[in-house]
Amino acid sequence: MEHNQNEFELSIQKFYTPEELDILQHAVIGILGAGGIGSNCAISLARSGIRHFIIDDMDTVELSNLNRQSYFPQQVGAYKVDALTEILTHINPNITVEKYTDFLTKDTMLQHFSNADILVEAFDKVESKVDFFSAISDVTVPCIMISGIAGIGKSDELGVTKMGDNLYIVGDKHSSITDDCPYAPRVAIAANKQADIVLALLLGKDVL
Repeated sequence: MEHNQNEFELSIQKFYTPEELDILQHAVIGILGAGGIGSNCAISLARSGIRHFIIDDMDTVELSNLNRQSYFPQQVGAYKVDALTEILTHINPNITVEKYTDFLTKDTMLQHFSNADILVEAFDKVESKVDFFSAISDVTVPCIMISGIAGIGKSDELGVTKMGDNLYIVGDKHSSITDDCPYAPRVAIAANKQADIVLALLLGKDVL
């Protein structure tokens, strides 16, 4: 059963038609990884009216995460999925999060995400990105990946590329966190590009 609209949801009604808001509030967004990309993307989607998330991340919040991830010092030590759920439900109490702390492999990558309308890949490790790419070969829902967001400057290089019918890739496709550090500005830009693609797809807007 859907929750009644709260003050936050009433306040954003002016930004959408009733039909658009209904689409956003019934969509289920799967986010694989709750670090810099996943946390920023989820928060932007929550502020945009998305109510339902499935999120998997096995890690806990560390002090070294706070330069780019949407967490707070008092959340250090908590599972990222728990800390992110806390933030999301502060924004909108009607938000629901189906959360997992599993280590995902190519074979288990999509085990929790069968109900997701859109999949957002937000892994740090290249190996996990490769496993995700392999796992979605037969997936029909839209998938949004990240490739190349490290460093400072040249943020206009963080573009969007479409591959095939349902895969979108955000990033410059060459910068690597093994060569340079991920910093808040480029991470947030890329995460918000992912969120923007999610909204565009749901609402029938042009992505590119």
